[in-house]
Amino acid sequence: MIRRYSRQELLLVGMALLLGIAFRGLHSDQLAIEHFDEGIYASAAWYDSEAGQPWPMRHLYAPPLLPKTIQVLSAIPGLSSVAPFLPSMLLGSLTILLLWWLGRCMFGQSAGLLLVYVVGLSDFHILFSRMAMTDVPALFWISLAVGIGMHGLQSRSVRTMALAGLCAGIAWWTKYTGWLALAILLSGAGFWWILAGRREISAGQLVKLLASTVGVAVLVWLPWYLMLSSVGGYAAVAANHRAYLVGLDGWQNRLASHMLYHFRFDSWLGPASIGLGLLAAGSRRWIELRRSTWNAAPVAAADSKASAAVAAYPSPAILVRFVAAAIVLAVVAAGIGSAGLLTCLGIGGMAGMFLWPTLQQLHRRRVNDDRSAVVPGAEPYYDADLNSAASIDPTLSICILLAWFSGMLLTTPMYHPFPRLSLPLLASIWLAAAGGITWWMEANINVARRGNAVTLTRVQAAMKRLVMGMILIAVAITLTGIGQLRRPLVWQNRTSLRDASWHIASVVLKDVNGDFKHTDPSTVVPTDSIISPNPADGANDEQNPEATSLDQLEKEVVSPFDTTQPLADVFQPECVVHAFGEPGVLGHLHAAGLNVGPVQDVAITAASLRGKELPTYLIIGPNALRTPGMLNDWADKQYRYRHIADFHFVPSEVVLYNLFSAEWVGQHPECRVQKLELYRLK
Repeated sequence: MIRRYSRQELLLVGMALLLGIAFRGLHSDQLAIEHFDEGIYASAAWYDSEAGQPWPMRHLYAPPLLPKTIQVLSAIPGLSSVAPFLPSMLLGSLTILLLWWLGRCMFGQSAGLLLVYVVGLSDFHILFSRMAMTDVPALFWISLAVGIGMHGLQSRSVRTMALAGLCAGIAWWTKYTGWLALAILLSGAGFWWILAGRREISAGQLVKLLASTVGVAVLVWLPWYLMLSSVGGYAAVAANHRAYLVGLDGWQNRLASHMLYHFRFDSWLGPASIGLGLLAAGSRRWIELRRSTWNAAPVAAADSKASAAVAAYPSPAILVRFVAAAIVLAVVAAGIGSAGLLTCLGIGGMAGMFLWPTLQQLHRRRVNDDRSAVVPGAEPYYDADLNSAASIDPTLSICILLAWFSGMLLTTPMYHPFPRLSLPLLASIWLAAAGGITWWMEANINVARRGNAVTLTRVQAAMKRLVMGMILIAVAITLTGIGQLRRPLVWQNRTSLRDASWHIASVVLKDVNGDFKHTDPSTVVPTDSIISPNPADGANDEQNPEATSLDQLEKEVVSPFDTTQPLADVFQPECVVHAFGEPGVLGHLHAAGLNVGPVQDVAITAASLRGKELPTYLIIGPNALRTPGMLNDWADKQYRYRHIADFHFVPSEVVLYNLFSAEWVGQHPECRVQKLELYRLK
C-alpha cells in the first residue's frame, strides 16, 4: 500500500496553517466594523432584537446565514467584540487546508504544498478574512462544493454529487453568488465530456450526476427563496444586483482596477509565499523520490553498476533547479506582484498541461499501479512518484479549472470593481498556478528519469537557452525596478471610524446637556469639503486648497477613544441619533449607549418618548454621497438642521478602495481622510 500523506508533508502543511491562522487572528484589538456591508451584517447582533425585525433591506445585501451566525456568536460571553469577524477568520483559515486538499487531489502533492503556503500567506485573502463580510465564507463553500463535485464525477457517485449540492446550497445561503459552484461544475463537466469524458461516461449518466448536485442545491436554497416573497421576492434582489452590473463597456478598465487592487494590497508576504511554497514542494518531492530509489536499489538492480545508477537518481541538480526556481519566482513576484506572476504561471500551466499531458500520465500510472519504465534504459516509477500523483484525473481538473478561470475573468470586470469581487477569480488563479508549477516539476523529473535514453535536439537545446535567457532578462528587469518591498496591510488598524463614532457620542451627550461649545464650521473645515466619490463632481476645493490637502486633513483626524465602558445607558434614552448610509457608525454609537436608527433620506422628524420630544441628530458620511440624489435632497432640507461638528477619520485601504476607484485614490491622496458631519434637528 502506498502511504498517501507522509509525516513530513503534514508537518509542512501544519507550519503553513499555523502561519495563516496567526496572520488572520492576531491583533484582533485593531479590528472594528467600518465597511458598509460589515455594518449591515453585524447589525444582527444589536438591531434585530431591539427593533424586532432585521435591518431595513438587509435581504438585498446577503442571505441570512452570516448575520445569524454573527448574532449567535455575539451572544457568547467574551466574544461580542470579535464575533463579527470570527466566521471569516475561521473559514478563511479552513480555506488554507481546503485548497491544499483540493490542489493535491487535482494536480498532486506538489500542487498542494505550494497552495498551502500561497493561500496561507496571501495578503488579499488575509485582509478579507479579517472582515465581517460574506466573501471569504462563500469562497470556502464554493471551493468545497467544486472539490467534492469533482470527486463525485471521478467516482460516478450520486451521493457524492448530492453532498456537493449541499455545500453549494450553503454557499448560496452565505452569498447570492453561491450558485457559482453549480456554474463551475456544469460548464467544466460539459467541457470535459466533450473533450475526453464521452469515452468514459454516457451523456445520460453525466446529466444524472449533475442533476443530483443542482437538485440538492436548489432544495437547500428554496426556503430562503420562498421567504423572500414577503419582501418583494428574488426579483427585488436581482434588481439591486443589476444596479452594480456595468456590462462589457469599460471591461478592460475595470479589469485594470482589480489588478491595481491586488498590486496595492500585495506585500513581501506574497513573494515569500511563492518562494516558500515552491521550496517546500520541490524539496519534498525530491527527498521522497530519493528515498524511494534508495529503498528500491537492491531490487531494481542486480549488479553494482545498475545499483549505482539507481542511487544517483534523482540527481541533486534537480533539487538545485527547484530551489533556484523558488528564488527566481519570489524575486519576480516582488517586482510585478504575486497575483500577476501567479496569473502568468496559471495561464502557461493550463496550456502546457493540455499540450504535454505529464500529470495525466502520472495519474493513470497511479490508478493502474504501473511502475514500468517509459523506454528501455530509463528509470522506473517508484512509490514516491505514484504517491505524488493526482487522485482526480487532471484532464477533468483542467477542464473544471478552465471553466472557473475563464468564467470569472469574463464576468468579474462586468460589475463595479469592488476589490472583494475578485476573490473567486483569485482562487482559480491559485489552483491554475499550482497545477502549472507541478506540471513543470514533473516534466523535469521525467526528463531526468529517461537519463541517456533521450537527448535534446538542436532546436530543443536552442529553445531551452532562449527560455533561460528570457528568464534572466525578466529577473534583471525586476531587480532594477524592485525598489522597497511593501509593508503588509493585513494588520492595519481599522478602529478610526469606531473612534470617530465614540467622539460623536461624547459630543452628542455634551450637546444634550448644553455643555458643548459650538463653532462656526467655516473656521474649522467647510461642510462641503467631503471628497466626492465621483471625479466629475469636482471634489477639490480650489478656493480653499488647505481644506482638502492631506496634511491639513490629517491634523483633523480624531484621536483614539476609550471604548471599554459605555458613555450612556441605552435603556434610558436622552436623545436619538440617525445616520444616512452609515450602519457601522450606528453600531458603534449603540455600543456607546445611544439610541440610534437608520434613515434612507434626510426628511426626519423629531423623536419623542412619553410625549416628550427628544433631541434628534443626523450623521452624514462618505457613504451618503454615493447615494444618487442625496445631495439634491440635502440642498432642500438642510435649513432644518444646525451643524454641530465634523469628525475626521482614516478608513482602511480595503474600505478606501470600496469608496473610490484605484485611479481616483492615486490622483487625490486627500481622499484618504474622510469625515462624518453631525447635525441637530432644529
